[in-house]
Amino acid sequence: MRDKFPWYFLTDKDFEEAWDKGTLTVDANVLLDLYRYNKATREALLGAIESFKGRLWISFQTSNEFVKNRRKVILDAASEFEKSEKHFEEIMKSSQGQISAIRGIRAVPKSVSEELEGSLKQAIETARASIATEKSTTPEYESNDEVVARLEAALAGNIGSKPGNLADLIKEAERRKKEKIPPGYMDDGKEGNGFAGDYLMWRQILDYGKQSKRPLILVTSEQKEDWWEKKSGKTLNARLELLQEAHEETGSIILIYQTERFLQIHQERAGEKANEDVLEDIREVSLQREPAVKIVQEYYFADDSRNSGRIRVLLSRPVRNFTASGRFDPNMTTPPSISAKLLSSPTETPNITLRANTGTIFDFNIHLHSAERGKILPEGEYLLEYEAVCGSGPTSSD
Repeated sequence: MRDKFPWYFLTDKDFEEAWDKGTLTVDANVLLDLYRYNKATREALLGAIESFKGRLWISFQTSNEFVKNRRKVILDAASEFEKSEKHFEEIMKSSQGQISAIRGIRAVPKSVSEELEGSLKQAIETARASIATEKSTTPEYESNDEVVARLEAALAGNIGSKPGNLADLIKEAERRKKEKIPPGYMDDGKEGNGFAGDYLMWRQILDYGKQSKRPLILVTSEQKEDWWEKKSGKTLNARLELLQEAHEETGSIILIYQTERFLQIHQERAGEKANEDVLEDIREVSLQREPAVKIVQEYYFADDSRNSGRIRVLLSRPVRNFTASGRFDPNMTTPPSISAKLLSSPTETPNITLRANTGTIFDFNIHLHSAERGKILPEGEYLLEYEAVCGSGPTSSD
């Protein structure tokens, strides 16, 4: 059977030959994610890519998408630091009402509320300082882009040429999309010819493989089902159609990895211990790249002093955490106290931490995240119940 399906029944020799002699290629988001990662993750992945110097090649499509999106990703990544300040303000606003309530209890010494408020302010200042330190170590990519410099050195000019038959390739991408031939048929909603991006990259990789006659290693950030075989929300392996097409077109095998798995294998082969923090950062960035949450809010009761109801969250893919946001309609008279609980969730949901807060009169947030390291929240439906009351009432959920 192996001689009929060599692209499927890979041997240890096939694997070793691909890693020792094959060509590494990556998609644009693998490169763009280098701007999204923290310093340790960026260094780890850049080092893994650089280890293939002399056997590293990227398609014109990859380089083109990288150039088109690079500046936006840099600016978006920089804005992440600013988001933390909004969260600090939210923490202070949501805690003030509770601290004031403690202060109003005659039996509790005044020093308790003062110490609590002081400890919270000190903790926030410490967190701000840590974030400021991390921000100061982030390179100034606009003026001195180390990522581009290192990639240029590693690539040494090994970038594919712009295809001359682009119109024909887009027509072929359209046909494959209609017939649901991977990859890329799930990108139908992209503007213009954006739906063709994955196929253009794939076609250019196959053409290069024909010419080089060497095994290929493709690292992609894609997680959709037009790249991966999935069952019960779990990724099993690359689509068999891709493995077969690559072998039939090039005469060689192709290994397809997501970034996390690629780095794991690289570290194992280098005799390095896997850095769980680095792998967790890769998972976080990957899961946050595209919105995964759809929310439907239902009111039990709503006026300007009390609001209660349910929020139904439809999670389209596994994530480490998510936030369900709701609105007060009508607006509350003052920022209320709010509580929330999880009524139901998909099977295999790990232990979770749930927190509800608000510092406004018009909306609120319920935050859920996995309380178990390395485990994520499975896709499916989550049903939450909440109650918000002005004045005395429920306290923020923790």
